[in-house]
Amino acid sequence: MKNAVLINLRAVRETDARNHLTGPLGRIRLPRLQPGERETLVADTQEHTLFTVQGTGTAVTGSATVPLHHGVALTLPLGSSVTVEAGTDGLEVFIASLDTPQRSADAS
Repeated sequence: MKNAVLINLRAVRETDARNHLTGPLGRIRLPRLQPGERETLVADTQEHTLFTVQGTGTAVTGSATVPLHHGVALTLPLGSSVTVEAGTDGLEVFIASLDTPQRSADAS
């Protein structure tokens, strides 16, 4: 395993996977939101997958609200967005962003 790379996300909180891997995986983050803190993810040029690691909170998109707690995951396809808000214990989430090819309509 000469080419293996170990990155402690709890220490650096974010890295660009394209520096180590080929493929669509881009930025990887492990943000820790304080109680009441919010973050909005927009899937305009990248899709996002979010995994709840610790704490509680909510994810709101349109009229849907999803409770977040350990083990809950969300995927945001292109054209969507979500606002995540940390609950009283704070919230730690793992977020992986995936590059997507340009839509075929752009080639027309």
